[in-house]
Amino acid sequence: MPLVAVIPQPNAPVELREVPEPMLEKDSALFEVELSEVCGTDVYLQRGLLQGVPYPLVPGHVSAGRLSKIHGTLIDVEGRAFREGDRVTFLDVHGTCNACWYCLVAKATTRCPNRRVYGITYGLDDGLCGGWAEQVYLKPGTRCIRLDAEPETFIGGRLRAADRIARRRAR
Repeated sequence: MPLVAVIPQPNAPVELREVPEPMLEKDSALFEVELSEVCGTDVYLQRGLLQGVPYPLVPGHVSAGRLSKIHGTLIDVEGRAFREGDRVTFLDVHGTCNACWYCLVAKATTRCPNRRVYGITYGLDDGLCGGWAEQVYLKPGTRCIRLDAEPETFIGGRLRAADRIARRRAR
């Protein structure tokens, strides 16, 4: 069972928990986390400063890693199919309506009232949906970008999630 770092509630210490590996839906994937960034949003989440957060929560909305399992077809932002083993990052915002003012006029899908965001609007009950984990479940419709370099090139926070979790597990 994959290990995740969980914020159980605002202002609580982060906990390590094991969660079941998900059954993959058609056109979804399992992503093995190599790096996941710690950003200001994650600090706000831990301090309880954002509204509507479904605690307990696995934070981490900026991650780099490899696709370990693909069920169906997963394509990149240029329309090319991914293969298992490809290094990618994923766009954390998805599930937008493509019909509201934010989506159509402002071109600001991050403000869509229907959006879902990995590591922010998905709670632990939604499964492996945050980057502070050994794996992330990439739901159907999640857009991915191929990375042709080491993950450190793309991630500034440099939290090597899988390594740190593994070290904690070994203690």
